[in-house]
Amino acid sequence: MVAGRARPALARWLAPLAIACACMTLARCAPAERLQLQWLDASFRLLRQVTPEAARAEVAIVGVDQASIDASGKPFALMLDEFALGLDGLRRGGAAGVGVDLVFPAASFAQLVPGGAQRLALAIGRLRAAAPLVLGHAGAGSPRGDAAGLYAAMAGAGGLGLLLVPADRDGVLRRIGSAELRSDLLLAPRLAASLGQQAEPGIVDFSIGAPFGYVPLHTVVALARAGDDAALRRHFAGKLVLLGAILPDQDRQRLPLGLAAWEAGTGSAGVVFQAQALRSLMQGRMVSAQPWVADCAALLALFVLWHWRLRPRRACAAAVLMGGGVLGASVCLLAAGVFAPVAAPLLSLACAMALLGVQAYRRELAERQRMRAIFSGYVSPAILDTILSGALKDGLAGKRQQLAFLFADIRGFTAFCAATAPEEVIAFLNRYYTVISAALHRHDGTIDKFSGDGIMVFFGAPQASANPARDAILAALDMLDALAGLNRELAREGSAPIRVGIGIAHGDAVLGNVGSAQRHDYTATGAATTLAAHIQQYSKQVPHTLLVDDAAFVLADLPPAQRDRFRRIEANIEKHGSVVLAAYQETEEDHA
Repeated sequence: MVAGRARPALARWLAPLAIACACMTLARCAPAERLQLQWLDASFRLLRQVTPEAARAEVAIVGVDQASIDASGKPFALMLDEFALGLDGLRRGGAAGVGVDLVFPAASFAQLVPGGAQRLALAIGRLRAAAPLVLGHAGAGSPRGDAAGLYAAMAGAGGLGLLLVPADRDGVLRRIGSAELRSDLLLAPRLAASLGQQAEPGIVDFSIGAPFGYVPLHTVVALARAGDDAALRRHFAGKLVLLGAILPDQDRQRLPLGLAAWEAGTGSAGVVFQAQALRSLMQGRMVSAQPWVADCAALLALFVLWHWRLRPRRACAAAVLMGGGVLGASVCLLAAGVFAPVAAPLLSLACAMALLGVQAYRRELAERQRMRAIFSGYVSPAILDTILSGALKDGLAGKRQQLAFLFADIRGFTAFCAATAPEEVIAFLNRYYTVISAALHRHDGTIDKFSGDGIMVFFGAPQASANPARDAILAALDMLDALAGLNRELAREGSAPIRVGIGIAHGDAVLGNVGSAQRHDYTATGAATTLAAHIQQYSKQVPHTLLVDDAAFVLADLPPAQRDRFRRIEANIEKHGSVVLAAYQETEEDHA
């Protein structure tokens, strides 16, 4: 017994744990990772709008744009003197540190630019002596050639930085360093380290700093040639400077958001990423990814929803609120320098909602089946569907509407009970009610109650009817036809036939739940109810099985073939006085 009780309790704890583990695994798949990286980008944009923060390190960009190439009158590979003058301009302008986000030509082109390689190398040396300098290179074996070797030597130890930056799965540059590539080998971290800032790997914080502008290389060259050191200092004094290509077909990268003031969109020059990475490093604002935070949130969310045992709607609302909390918390953590991926907790909440929904659906389905089994004998399938769909209002307040009522009982039932065993009486009644209930249900009759051999039925609720009086009369006729079939079976068995009396009336009634909050019945009551009951009692005094209040008969507007089977009679009904009734004229065929 103890082991049997322990198994469900253990399952309640293991189930959310297993689901959380599955969600954690799914969260690390490519589609989920792309979605949460998009949320990371959206969070950066939100932080820039809601809590804009200036960058403490001023980073300037010197761009080798098409105008600079045109101004030199040379192709890029022969712009050795322009690069040399540009570096001299940065030195004279008082740059605090320089990173070169491009690879200088590997050949000296001595025949085309005599002495150009040496002048560039000397400019590198002069700048290296005045401020930290990191030259970019493209990887193993680079730089190559005689000029490249000279540049590397002039850069000095630690003066080379890799330009290769690993992209995320969606092809966007967000981070420096990876499992395959040490961050301290890259350009921006090398420059930050040369300035005394620890080169931490992680995600670049794109929420800080204003969009970048750039100074064209040809502007710097012109100022250097003119000896305008004051203008150079206005551009670069005390700033970190990155020299890179600003060209439409060279070093184009996708970034989380647009930070280049000279162009729209997230596609940008690679030097813009290096500049933002340098900002983030110098400010100590590299974002660290902490997936364990998200995993813990996923596990907590599942356990809370799983054991809270809320109703589906409340569980759904709670899950939505918790999901919003997860997204909000992720933005706050990002502002604090922590990236907690949101896919795992959101997937966990979605799975919890789905499973709770499935459980609720199964419980509701089981309850519907139970209710259908209980009430299928009382109302027609169509009306039962109305009840199970929740269309009936809760509470004990009644509603007034026009209904038709049918009362019927068996003639001579008291004598039959006195001469018959109780078990046989119950079997007899069940057989009788099975036959007539089907006939009543076919016309959307709601069986209010069985009272021994008597039955009360109303028409027009809970499923609305265009003509409840007609439904009641047609149901009574169908009931008599069904009873005739049952009597033929009884005759073959040697039993006496069943005779009934039926009374029908139509009028205002109050419909709703009657009783207490703990125990109530769905019923209808009104003057038409008592009139129908008294008409049924009066049928014992006349040779007519079916009697209908004349007002109900007129309202029913029966087809001629059925209307002609009735004739008007005057009757003196107890507590109602003299009334006109429509009496159904049975034929021998009705009893055959």
